[in-house]
Amino acid sequence: MVVPTLSEAKDFARSSFRSLSTTDALIRFRLCEWVERAVVATAADEDIDILRASAYLQEVGVIHSSRDKAIYSLQMCEHLFSESRGDELHPVLLDCIRNHVRAGVAKSPEAQLMQICHKYAVTHYLDYMLLKARVSEAAFEKLQLERIDAYTDYLAAHPRGSEISFVLYRLFAAQRNRAVEK
Repeated sequence: MVVPTLSEAKDFARSSFRSLSTTDALIRFRLCEWVERAVVATAADEDIDILRASAYLQEVGVIHSSRDKAIYSLQMCEHLFSESRGDELHPVLLDCIRNHVRAGVAKSPEAQLMQICHKYAVTHYLDYMLLKARVSEAAFEKLQLERIDAYTDYLAAHPRGSEISFVLYRLFAAQRNRAVEK
């Protein structure tokens, strides 16, 4: 079973994002970095190598479609990592990539944690000024509220939900405080 190394996953994300505008590429890679920090901070018995790799690989498909990015991410990863090595991608890695934004579908503990960390990172960290310039205030607010509802639901369904919520809050609050101090 193939699990790309963290270095391979980061390099693939960087190279994939080169087709985006410079700003979009930076924002996407920053999201991946924060998802990685979130999964590292919150993981317990989950496979940390799979979580760290999937933090970067789940976003690469955005170069084709933001709506179907999970499908494209899987196809791109299978082409690069699975076909070249003659073995299938690890099923838990597939679950993390495929289901990081699909409510109630994730099967593995890693994919369930990925859902929480991805939604939390997207909602609380990304610089949305670029996005705000592209959508109306009402649409932007609706998008944020949907994301907050999603991770709240994911947290409520997770056995360690309150513990994970506390860790994520501290992680992201510390980042916001450093940004304000600058």
